[in-house]
Amino acid sequence: MSDFTLSPDDSDAAEAPRPVRLVATGLADMADLPVSRRAQPEPPPCYAPCGACGALVLTGATQAGRRLALDVGTTTYVVDWTKGTATPVFIASRGYPVHRCLSQEGAA
Repeated sequence: MSDFTLSPDDSDAAEAPRPVRLVATGLADMADLPVSRRAQPEPPPCYAPCGACGALVLTGATQAGRRLALDVGTTTYVVDWTKGTATPVFIASRGYPVHRCLSQEGAA
């Protein structure tokens, strides 16, 4: 066996190593970062001002897919009127009423 020394090829010496970055698709050159291509647009914020009246509302969907806005600033109660009692007892609820804009109610 003969001794030999590894030396870079002339083509490799001309190119300086480029810094790389780990991205979701693997390693990429810092100069050529992949462009994110989302299939869907960013979802709107769920807790934001109402477009019509400016009140803060929580938007979401029912299990059936109907979009709703809820007034989270309004305290609601569950009525507990046990048989035999003279008056009902109101228990604070974690539920919220559906948002109704004054501007929408006036138009209807």
